[in-house]
Amino acid sequence: MNDFYRILGKMKNNKETRFAMATIIGVDGSAYRHPGAKMLISEDGRQYGTISAGCLEEDLSYQAYDVIMNRQPKTLIYDLRSEDDLSWGQGAGCNGSIKVYVEPYEWDYVPPFHSQSIWPLVDSKLNLGHKIGMAKIISDNYSNRTHVFYSEDGQFIGTTNKNMKEKLLPELLSFIKSGKKIDLIQLSDFKENILFELYEPREQLYIFGAGPDVEPLARLASDTDFSVTIIDPRSSRCNEFIFPTVDQFILTHPESYLENHEIPNKSYILIMTHSFQRDSNILRKLIQSSPSYLGVLGPRRRTERLLLPDRLPDWIYSPIGLNIDAEGPEEISISIMAELLKVRNKTHKVKESI
Repeated sequence: MNDFYRILGKMKNNKETRFAMATIIGVDGSAYRHPGAKMLISEDGRQYGTISAGCLEEDLSYQAYDVIMNRQPKTLIYDLRSEDDLSWGQGAGCNGSIKVYVEPYEWDYVPPFHSQSIWPLVDSKLNLGHKIGMAKIISDNYSNRTHVFYSEDGQFIGTTNKNMKEKLLPELLSFIKSGKKIDLIQLSDFKENILFELYEPREQLYIFGAGPDVEPLARLASDTDFSVTIIDPRSSRCNEFIFPTVDQFILTHPESYLENHEIPNKSYILIMTHSFQRDSNILRKLIQSSPSYLGVLGPRRRTERLLLPDRLPDWIYSPIGLNIDAEGPEEISISIMAELLKVRNKTHKVKESI
């Protein structure tokens, strides 16, 4: 899950609200969520996201309120391994100890050594498809929460502190290249620990076709942090009334679109036009691309015929979706999304292990 992108959207839609952000920065043993998982808590107690299976959220709401009112961050340790109530009062009996950093968060927040609100700038970069590496001092003193943001397009975002830029740039570049989502490091130039985080844009999902079977799929894709584009020439189908959660509509024949545009590398692509000739043309255009996922609706025998006399490459997904004996558009959509998530999560784990 792209916790940060979701939380950024919540702040953007509630610009006047004060929040506290809880981030898991360390786990000893096992835990429900991994380091980097986030949860946003508003001053009126609303919660967005989760960092446990319900073990921590009640206590975190009290801690968050204190952080918001006093504007001072906190580092909390929850030892869930105890089976009694002597650790932190819940006796969850789980298998891990979790370190959580809770800090004040607001949409118009201007960090030290920044000249303007940082989150609108970060939001803009993410929407352009750029990854962002962030480094900040972990401190329980609000005024010491120095941030440095660096986009993969080679630009610092907002910060005016030249000294911090020079000291942290090599570490930020190394962190972004590593593929890790989060890292807590002690550097010789700083007294406090430095938290590095990677903020990523949503993965791009291109769907060729706007039939009724795409409707539940588009909803699920948006709910699981894909940025969805639908390409279909029918204005009666390819519109926000039918697909309220879709990010972009391209009203043109897929072949015409592909003649003049390239699908970005590492995108996710589904071919679902229900037209044999159109599917064949689309597949032949995309066969030389480098998507993270390229799937064609229908039996594999039909997909093989789309490319005859050429052979269908093994890396193309057909039939699409995990085999759960799905029936009907809703169940089939679940099977397709399960396969997309499996590919996406596996890709992220491979990056983190490199």
